[in-house]
Amino acid sequence: MTLGVGIRIRTRFVQPIEHGTPVVFAINHQVALDIPAVGSAIPVPFGWVAKAELARVPFLGHAIRFSPSVFIDRSHPKRSIETMRIAGQRMRDGLSVAIFPEGSRSYGPDLGPFKRGAFLLAIEAQVPLVPVTIVNAHCLFNEKTKKARPGTMHVEFGKPIDLAGYTRQDIPMLMKAVREAMEVHLPGGGTGEKRVP
Repeated sequence: MTLGVGIRIRTRFVQPIEHGTPVVFAINHQVALDIPAVGSAIPVPFGWVAKAELARVPFLGHAIRFSPSVFIDRSHPKRSIETMRIAGQRMRDGLSVAIFPEGSRSYGPDLGPFKRGAFLLAIEAQVPLVPVTIVNAHCLFNEKTKKARPGTMHVEFGKPIDLAGYTRQDIPMLMKAVREAMEVHLPGGGTGEKRVP
């Protein structure tokens, strides 16, 4: 797959994503390029769970609004809960959901703190959770200058985690497992440190 700015997307799947089985894709978030890139890389129908601010972004907000996606208004807890309820219902209807558990961009390879929403959503819906690691988007798109350079963006789809029997008490353990699944693909394990060869 290739984006219009000369960036090729190379995906790798630990195991195929089954059509007809809804999942939650938990994706790390480096730069704005992630959204169209991962949107084209996910091989099954899905909707975004996106923060409300994205609704105002030209073109991108319009595209999300007219897809089977929902916006989370984090300044209104009751609205956030209702958004998650809608997303859960869509998964029960067979639609997969994609969400950035960090909640904002990192602008580099480091993983930010995870928020609980993505994990709670998957557990409440009792659907598998797939860790998705964007490896190097920050190298191909500069957020400050809004300039992209040609290259290959690597996206790693991890093994789906079966959440049958998981409860809310298991969220910390699940967050740790997803973070570890992402870190193995990132320079320095997603901590900003250089790996020792």
